[in-house]
Formats: sequence, C-alpha cells, structure tokens
Amino acid sequence: MVDPPGTVRLLGRFELRLDGEDPTPLTSARAESVLALLLLEGGGPLPRASVASAIWPDSTEGQARTNLRHVLHDLRRGLPSIDRFLEVRPDQLRLRPEVRLHTDVALLEGLLSGRGTATEGRDVARLHALREAAALGAAELLEDHDDEWLRQHRERLRRRVQDAIAELATLCERAGAVDEAVRHAERLQRADPLREDAYRLLMRLHAARGDRARAARVYHQCASTLGRELGIEPSRDTRAAYDALLPSPVPARREAPEASTADAGPLVGRRRERGRLEALWRGVEAGGSRFVLISGDPGIGKSRLAEDVGTWCRRRGARVAQARCHLAEGPLAYGVATAWLRAEAVWPAVLGMDPSHVSELARLVPELLAERPDAAPPVLLGEAEQRRRLFEAVAAAVVSPVHATLVVVDDLHAVDRESARLLHYLLREHPGPGLLVLATGRHEEMDSGDAAHDLLTRLHARDAVDEIELGPLDAREVVVLARRLAGPRFTTARARRLVDETEGNPLFVLEALRAGWTATAGTTARVQSAVELRLARLDGPTRDLAALAATIGREFDLGVLRAAAEVDEDALVSGLDELWRRRLVRERAGGSGHGGSYEFSHGKIRQVVVDTTGPARRRRLHARVAAALLAEHAAATERGSARIAAHLEGAGDARRAVGWYRRAARVARTLHAHHEAIRLLERGLALLADQPAAPARDRRELALRTDLLAPLVTVAAYESPRMRATQDRILELGHALGTEPSPPLVRSLALGALTRSDFVAATDLGRRLAGLARRVGNPVLEVEAAYVLGVSAFWQADLEEARDHFRHALAHYDPAHATTHQLHYAQDPKVVCQGRLANTLWFLGEPDEARRAASEALAWARRLDHPFSRTIALTFAALLALDMGDEQALREHTAGLLAMEERIVSRHVVEAFRGHVAVLDGHGGGGLARVRAAVAATGPVGTAPGQHAFLVRVLLASCVAAGDTGGARAAADRLLAMGGPGRLWAPVARTVRARLVGGTAVERRPVHAPGSHAPVTQEEP
Repeated sequence: MVDPPGTVRLLGRFELRLDGEDPTPLTSARAESVLALLLLEGGGPLPRASVASAIWPDSTEGQARTNLRHVLHDLRRGLPSIDRFLEVRPDQLRLRPEVRLHTDVALLEGLLSGRGTATEGRDVARLHALREAAALGAAELLEDHDDEWLRQHRERLRRRVQDAIAELATLCERAGAVDEAVRHAERLQRADPLREDAYRLLMRLHAARGDRARAARVYHQCASTLGRELGIEPSRDTRAAYDALLPSPVPARREAPEASTADAGPLVGRRRERGRLEALWRGVEAGGSRFVLISGDPGIGKSRLAEDVGTWCRRRGARVAQARCHLAEGPLAYGVATAWLRAEAVWPAVLGMDPSHVSELARLVPELLAERPDAAPPVLLGEAEQRRRLFEAVAAAVVSPVHATLVVVDDLHAVDRESARLLHYLLREHPGPGLLVLATGRHEEMDSGDAAHDLLTRLHARDAVDEIELGPLDAREVVVLARRLAGPRFTTARARRLVDETEGNPLFVLEALRAGWTATAGTTARVQSAVELRLARLDGPTRDLAALAATIGREFDLGVLRAAAEVDEDALVSGLDELWRRRLVRERAGGSGHGGSYEFSHGKIRQVVVDTTGPARRRRLHARVAAALLAEHAAATERGSARIAAHLEGAGDARRAVGWYRRAARVARTLHAHHEAIRLLERGLALLADQPAAPARDRRELALRTDLLAPLVTVAAYESPRMRATQDRILELGHALGTEPSPPLVRSLALGALTRSDFVAATDLGRRLAGLARRVGNPVLEVEAAYVLGVSAFWQADLEEARDHFRHALAHYDPAHATTHQLHYAQDPKVVCQGRLANTLWFLGEPDEARRAASEALAWARRLDHPFSRTIALTFAALLALDMGDEQALREHTAGLLAMEERIVSRHVVEAFRGHVAVLDGHGGGGLARVRAAVAATGPVGTAPGQHAFLVRVLLASCVAAGDTGGARAAADRLLAMGGPGRLWAPVARTVRARLVGGTAVERRPVHAPGSHAPVTQEEP
C-alpha cells in the first residue's frame, strides 16, 4: 500500500507528515491553526478575512489580515512543498482537492458513521469500527490549542465520540463482553460527569457481573456530582435503578439522607476567603503558578473550602485533581501524584499519553500497563534521570496544556518528601498556561525538617506562597448552617448556644445536629460524643462494616473492603448505603484502587470509629485487611507493600510485618525515596527489637541493617550517628552469627574506618572487598574495591598507589552499572575516582592532567545528575582549585555546592568554602569566623575521610588571604602536627611557616606546592 502524499494528525498534538517522511515542524502554532481550520472546514475555499478573524478574534480586521499574511509567508518560505496542498489566492484560501491532505479526524468521522439495522454480522463489524474510533477519539482535538473557533469543532466531535462509546458499551454488553463494556461506560462517565444515562449504564453493567456494591457506589457518585455541580438530585429513573440494587424488600418509605447532597449544600460563610481565592485563581489563569495554604484547626472547614473552590474552577473549564496525604498509614512515596493520576479529570489524559510517559507513570500506577499494553514496563534508572522523567510525565498528565490547572493537596502536614519535591518542581516549571496548588494543613504539625516545612520554607524564599487562615463561624453563619439540617425554625438564640458549645467549628456543629443536639435536652456538642451517638444508631452489621472501613484507612477501596468484609453482597450494599446516607462516608472519585473508593467524611469521624473498636477486634480486622491486600495483583501488591506491612503490624503479626517492611523499603529505593526507605526499615527494626533473641531474629536484623546502609549514606552522608551505630550493630550481629560480612557492609565499614582516619583498617577492608569481587567475578565490586583502596591510599599520602587504584577503578567501570552503584553504594565511583584522581595528580606534579581529570569528573557528574555524587565532585574540584590558586574555579564550584541545597557531602566543608570566598571578597572577619566554626565543629578527626585536615587546609588559605599572620602560623603548625591526611599539605604548611619565620608578609599571597610528594615522610612541627 502506498502512503498518502500528506497526512495530518489533529487528535492530540498537531503533526504534519509529507510523503511518508518524519514529522515536519511548522513555523508557528498559528500556522498549525490555519491548516487545521481549513481541514476541519472541509478544505475551503474560505475568505481570507474569515480565516484571519477566526485565528485572531481580538485583533482589528486589518491587523488580523496582516498577521495572516505574515504567517502564510513564513509557512511557504519555511516549507515550500506546502504549495502542493495549499492554494493561496488574494481573497481566499483552500486546500487543493487533487492532492489531498489526509487527517485522523476524517478517519474518525468515517468510523463513527455507518450505523444500520442490528444483525449479528453487522454488530461484529460495528464493534470493530467503534473500538478503533474509541481509541482514536481518546485524544482531544488539537489538545495544545485554545482557539475560539476550535471549540465548536471540539464539542461536536466530543459529543459524537461519547455517543459512540455509549453504543460500543451496549454492543459489548450484548456480546457478553461485560468487563470491556464497563471500561467504556467508565470512560463515558468520566468524559461527561453530568450525563445520567452513563451512570445508569454503569450501574447496570456492574450489577450484571455481580458487583452490586460497585454499582451502588456509582449511584453515590452520581448523586454527589449532581448535587455539587447543579444542586439537584438524580432523576426518578436513576433512583429507581439504584433502588433495584438494594436488598429486597425495599421499605415503602426509605429514610431520607441527612443532607440532600454529599456535602451540606452551598458553602456557609468564608466570603472573604473565597473572594481572595477567586482573585488568586484569576491571576493564575493569566499565566504562572501559585501555592496557597489554607490553615486552621481540625474541622474548621479547610477541605470544604478547597472543594468549593475546585467546583468553581471546574465550571470555568479548569482541570482539577485532588489528593489527600495520609499520616496514619505512613507517607507513601509520590502518594500525591498517584492520587492525581487516578483522578477522573486526569485519568483520560494518562491513557492517551505517549508510551514513554506511560512507562514512567506505571512506576506509580502499575495497573496502567494493563490498559496500555503498547507501553513497556519501567526500567530502573539513576536517581536524577528517573526523577526528571517521572516529573515530566506527571506534569504532562496533570497540568492541562490549554486551560489553567488546580491541584489540591489535603493535609499537607503529612506529605511525603518525594511529593514535596514534585510540588516544588511543578511550581517552578509551571508547564502549561497556569497552575494553582491549593493545600490544606495545620502549622502545629509541620515540624522543622519535615517535608512540608521544608517545602514551605523554599516557596516562601521565592515569594510563591499565600496563606489563608480560617477561623470559627459566627452565630449568624451557624444559623444558616443549622437551618439546613434542623429546619427553618432554628433560632438565633439556639445558634448562640450551639456556637458556645462548638466554638463555631463547622464540623462540630454538623455532627452535633446530626446527633440530635437541642439546647434544652443538653445533648453534647463534642464531636467525639456526637459521632458515637450517630454510630450507635447503626445496626450491628453496619457498625462492623464501618469498623472494617476505618481499619483500612481514611480512604478505603471498595475491592479491599469487599474482600475483607466476610459478608454477602446484600449486607455489603446495605451497609455502604446506610453509611453514605448517614454522611459518615462519601464516595471518592478515582481513589486508591481507581475502580472506586470511599472516604470518611472527616478524619475525626474515622478516628472515633477506630477508638470505639476494641483492641482485640482491631487486630482481627487488620489481619483481614492484610489478607485482602495480599490477594491483589502482584504489581499492585508491590506498590502497596508498606500498607500490607502496617496492617500485619496492626494484626500483631510482627514476623510477617518485618518481611513486608523490608520489601516496601526495596520498592521505595527503586523510586529513590531514601527517607521512606529508612523509615520503613527502622519500623521493621523496632518490631524486631521486641522479639526474643534467637539466631533467626538476628539474621533478619542483619538483613534489615545491611539494607539500611545505602539510604543512610544518601540522606546523612558520613555525619550520621545512626550510620556508625548501624555499622557497629552489623559487626556485632555478624560476629554472633559467624557470618562473613556482605559486600555493602565491607565497603561501608571501610568508609567508616576512613572517616575515623583508621587507614590500616580501611586498607584491609578494601583488600577483603577486592577478594570478594575476584571470588564471585563481580565487576561492580571490583570497581568499588579499587575506589576504597584508592581513597585509603590517598589519605595516607601514598599518592602513586592511590593513582593506580583510581585508574584501575576507571578502567573497569561500566556505565551500564551506574544505577547499581547508586542503589547499593549511594554514589557513582567514576565521578568520585575521577575527581579524586585529579587531586592526586596535582600532588604528583601533573597540573595539566589534574585539570583534565577534574573536568571529566564534573562532566560525568553533570551527565548522571546524581545529587550525592555531584556534591563529591564539586567538593574535591573546589579543593583542587584552592590548591592550584584558581580563584574563578573555586568560586564556581562553591556556588555549585551552595545551589545543591541538600545531600551535600558535608555542610561544614561547604561553610568553610563559603567563608573562604567571603575572605576573598574582602570580608575577612566574617569569612574567617565561618571557616573557624567549620573546623571547630568537626573535631580533631572529622566526620568524613580526611575532613579535619581538609578544613585546616582551607583555614590556612583563608588566613593567608586575609593577612592573618597569627592564624596562618597556627593553621600551618596544626597541619604539620597532625600527620596522616595532614601530610598532603605539609609542603604548603612548611612554606607558609618558613615565610613567617623569615619575616615575610603573608597578606593575600597564596602558596601552592605541586609535585612535592615523592616520597612523603612524617614531618615534625
């Protein structure tokens, strides 16, 4: 088959191909719009004036025609072959009919047409056509354009595709392909959340495959959406379809829900706060990004205000995605992004993404691969590269390319560190026309060092944060709220009494009234007691279901609930219906299982349910939830391993919980979520600490502590007391068990010995690691062993041996193993060895080779973009620049270290370089104070290999630069007295001291002594 001479893709992003070649980029988005307009209008001819006014509706007629003339001129000059297809006349434009441009829209229109009398053969053909049409129609028409003229074409095509999907779902149902029919009906419901027939179709399909609980959830979602968006209830037909799902017999008069919609109607009060948020949103619509924190006491209405603003933004055409951070279940790496991706406003965009993006997103949403089999499973990458790709994919999915986007983060105080980094990236990059991040949280739960606290600190530094603090409702507002639930006769006097008892907290007001509060009866308005009263009105099975749901978490997936409930479908449907009508729970779009979930209306309600469940029963419920989670698909189980571990711990099954915590930590490490990996491993260790001593227990502890080595180094470098305690405990356990130390332990112990300046032990451990590498034929271990031996020789000033080891490591380094080095040993040995080789070559008198090696180390560090390795390269490049007297390079490398912000090798080293640069800038007093503070903080040994000598060397250079004769003498004497690593700079120290003894001034006279280390002997002061 011969390819058509020209094809244009209009679904998704514009793409033009001529003569079967690669896509041809056009000169501008306006040129794309001109061609698209002609294609969608049938090829023309169209008057130039009408084309110009359509593309530039806000310009004068003359300016619009001038703009069109320029676009056509640039298009024909940049792409001369377009004249084969496009005919440009003085008064009109048209596409040449004799050489046509073929479009995917035309193909879609052809597939959508052709409905006829239903027969078995025609049904099969129609199924094939509609499936192809549904796949084509998943992409938005010119998704990255927002032209006014395009909207009617987009809406017309959208309606046709939706009708086709409804027909496709019905045909699949008729053919017995109910699961496929469900997928199409879910897509239809997501595409138009106000289309009631889509909800009824989905309810019928779920019921047909025996899943009445999920069918009931669809109705709950329908009622919530219609109430929130339109202020109406579902139609009689939809309610009848729902009643048919409920257990028989249905009572003649069902008790009405406690509120007509999922919330308590329109937002009460908050007019000033709402106005401020609307103003901020309009600013975002004009472009840029903004972060807003809604703060206040629990129950004050933070989430309610965020939901209300989300509804308002959605009506203005915004893409809205919501996520909640879950502190009780522990922070899940990228938990916020996972929730966003499953949001109903985002999931269709996810399904239509490029396969490479889909592969990245499958790290967070494993079930995505089942729906996109064309996408490859994700592969493990280096930290920075993997994070970059993942962030780009999340941004492309969540942030609309055309309209402003609102993303909501509830309970920011519980955000995980990776999600915080993602939020900072989105706000910094703001890919798209505008982005507002609306968070809710409580300041008192944001401690210094937490992810939320650090995120807010960084955003405040960029002046990118607005904060809105909510206070209590006043008596007038309480009257409005109360009359919705208690009737129009609720008086102002009663409202004042209720305000006194509830302090105007909206949650307390609602719960008190739902529990039957009256001013005379004295019914308590405390939320704990109010919720307990409401729970007491439930029948036994429904209370049991509520307890199980609360055990799962604030949000609970319907599939997990069903698997753990141990009740029949009738009881499950009836219980869920009762909890929903009582407004104890509400449906949640998307959710943890994407297929459907609920959440407790407020975290306090869930906590009351948990607190009123006895400890023994809670343990049994945790065991049932863990079993249900274990029954999930393997990919989902891996992603949910931390939840499984937590439920096993809650069940009292510490042995199995420890194994799952270790498994969860491995999953976290594949996401380079180092803090979470540490948290999970330390949770497992805490459980082991309560178990009686035994060899099996000790072996499990040894495994956990060995796994802890790499993430600990990444997070805290060599300064962490936890690292030293972990190493000591591993040695103790290994000795007790009589086991040979593992390679990660041997390497870690070697670096620990280096940190303590125990170079004999470090060399011995390096040789043991080399022996292990040879014995098992492991090239990764061979490189790591050469690195350890090279560093050990370097700090002993055995420079020729250090050079040989570094070169051996570089010769055997394989870039394909870079990720393995990073995951298991926390850094890249090529970066480290190449950089340290540069320092070695300088001391050996090869300055040109030293510069070349340092440049190669920095280049490889930039290419890998592994933060920890890069800080090492910058640190030793700065040291080399100091030794060589290259002030410009020293400034550049110090600035690079300061820009890293986190995971630097040593903050003391960075502070010393910062102080030295200050001295060079003429701030001698303050600069020297910084350097001296860094030296004092590290003690006589330091907290990294050779660190103390390193810092004294910086102090010597700073004193010389500042003209501090006494300080220079003292620093020189310290270097000469310390031996060990100090011998590297003994020649410099001797030169400075000789000048001082000879009466030579040292003010701003740098001293460099390359090539004076052959051989090096111990110097006396």
